[in-house]
Amino acid sequence: MTPDTHLLLAEPRTLLIFCDGGLANRVNSLIGGLVLAERLGRPHKILWPRNNRCGAAFDQIFESSGAGPEVLDIKLQDLLPHQAQLQLWLHENDVGFAQPVQALRQLDANGALAVLASADERAILYCENTVLRWLPDADVARAVLGLRFAPGIVARARALLAGKPGQGAGTPPAQPQADGLIGIHLRATDFTSPPPTDAMLATVQANPGTRFFVCSDDAALEARFAALPNVLLHSKQAYVEKRSAGPWRALGTDSDGLPYGSNIERSAHSVVDAAVDLLVLATSVPVRTSGSSFLALAERLRKTGWVGRHFGANPPPATATAQAPLPAQAISQQDIISLLGLVRPRQMVTDHKVRIGADGDGGYVMPSLALKSTAVLSIGIGDQVSFDIDLAERGATVLQFDHTIAGAPQAHPRVTFNRLGWAAHDAGDLRSLHTMMQGFDWARAEHPVLKFDTEGAEWDALAAADPADLARFDVIAGEFHGFHNLAVPSVYHQIHAVLSKLRASHVPVHLHANNATGIRLVLGVPVPPLMEITWVRKDAVATAGPCTEPIPGPLDRPNMADRPDICLRPF
Repeated sequence: MTPDTHLLLAEPRTLLIFCDGGLANRVNSLIGGLVLAERLGRPHKILWPRNNRCGAAFDQIFESSGAGPEVLDIKLQDLLPHQAQLQLWLHENDVGFAQPVQALRQLDANGALAVLASADERAILYCENTVLRWLPDADVARAVLGLRFAPGIVARARALLAGKPGQGAGTPPAQPQADGLIGIHLRATDFTSPPPTDAMLATVQANPGTRFFVCSDDAALEARFAALPNVLLHSKQAYVEKRSAGPWRALGTDSDGLPYGSNIERSAHSVVDAAVDLLVLATSVPVRTSGSSFLALAERLRKTGWVGRHFGANPPPATATAQAPLPAQAISQQDIISLLGLVRPRQMVTDHKVRIGADGDGGYVMPSLALKSTAVLSIGIGDQVSFDIDLAERGATVLQFDHTIAGAPQAHPRVTFNRLGWAAHDAGDLRSLHTMMQGFDWARAEHPVLKFDTEGAEWDALAAADPADLARFDVIAGEFHGFHNLAVPSVYHQIHAVLSKLRASHVPVHLHANNATGIRLVLGVPVPPLMEITWVRKDAVATAGPCTEPIPGPLDRPNMADRPDICLRPF
């Protein structure tokens, strides 16, 4: 029965956390809503409608107790007649609210502060299917750590990890464990095109000594992996079904009559099964097969320490124990311009540039002295190792590090692969820069090169790196992420500090914008979110004045060949 919405909205200042869509989208909205409720000091309720996007009730997924917030099965349409009593903070307005709708994901931290400060005494309806970037990391981690999945779901995930009979293929370990488990996300309904089943099957077959968990919502796909002894599979109660004949992404309407871009019917049992898969995937080192919210949520559970707290693998991170304040100091346009000046390339006068690696993504423009390198540290390689192979062919010893893949995509006698990731400190499957560097004979290293592409992990890792370790490299080149968030004070200050640290020993000599994410306006300043920057040690090459070469330069190539490169000097 639908609760009386008049009674619901009569409570002033309530934050209504509306959770809709698939499981991961709902949990994302729940996480952000819990953070905002705490920040605003408002009572809150959870709205969790059951529909074809998610047929499971809240208490089928999460542990319910009398101490938690009230959970109601209310649809957005139920609130349409009462919209004047609501402040609408929604990522989309698909039911046709006439009142203004505030999309919080479009704001930076300063804009969000203004919106939060302007909230009045009316109830707030919040729905956001991603975790907002400007929410403090410590607050998000605390909300994630507080999630209590239903005991039955946790027990099934534990049993699956323990290799109990009937729970999947693979050799059962002596006790519940996830060490060394590689997670492959192949949920067909999370992909806009067919999942890379053949490629992942070949990867599993090529690594018989590695244990894999295949996360799927398709029985036929699972059948292709079931006979492999190194694969863990989850025997499902129910699989996702199609609402009608046609492809998964057929346009239509959902069970509430709203426009819907997917032909998906998720029963309660199939959603509970998905929650079990989610927890097992969170214990693994995942292969990034997609950009789905399901895979991202599993990684968030792992990285925030949820797995450690609820499965006993590792203790939760220290950052989750203290409440970090929302940034209060505004970043100015001049601050943005000043920071970008730190990466403005200098003109080399005693060397020239060369391109090393692929004629596209994976290739880097560097001073020619890099061609003489005998020691290359390559962090974050994915499926692109052309840079590493080029230098290995010239005689360099190359140490590769990447914890997101099972092994190097191409072997070479002078290349050593390590299934470890990059972080500020050694922990689990992560290593610091100093530890990674111990693989070289530094007494014989000539023109050392550091190259990285680590999807944003570079900032924490470089912030903690010893300046003396950085100064050992003649050339440092990498993809630097997140410049579109420079208006967030915490992001700005970390990026500024890292770039200043690099400028102490090195100078930038080349800059290229990755065209995968376009360009954004940050306080009116056009900024590419991703930039490939090459630095050279100050005493390795003489420089004089700003580089006069256009951006992109003659050696640059677009990372994505099907779209134009980003021009940073059009005038």
